Amino acid sequence: MSGIALSRLAQERKAWRKDHPFGFVAVPTKNPDGTMNLMNWECAIPGKKGTPWEGGLFKLRMLFKDDYPSSPPKCKFEPPLFHPNVYPSGTVCLSILEEDKDWRPAITIKQLWCIRFPCAVNTTWSPHSINWT
Repeated sequence: MSGIALSRLAQERKAWRKDHPFGFVAVPTKNPDGTMNLMNWECAIPGKKGTPWEGGLFKLRMLFKDDYPSSPPKCKFEPPLFHPNVYPSGTVCLSILEEDKDWRPAITIKQLWCIRFPCAVNTTWSPHSINWT
């Protein structure tokens, strides 16, 4: 595991614990020996008010590669969420989570959660999330 990735994720965890939006959850998983696995986070996002998802709490896993923050985390709803910005596999379909598109190493977990994910739970359709067959 990369020291840069682990250092950055430890900083982000500390910042998240100090200040995060009500109802949002982001917690690193535990390894079999009980230590924290900063490369794998269990998360939950509340459904946005005024949408069909209002009142729900949707579980999501964030997996970080060794080259984080150069590459974005993989974000996947478990179980898959029926939503226009989510592939049938549960993987979130946002350009900000694509390394060759809008991802930037300066983007933090909190920014993803507070800005991008709530925007994802709306009625904007992605052509990638539609089964065209």
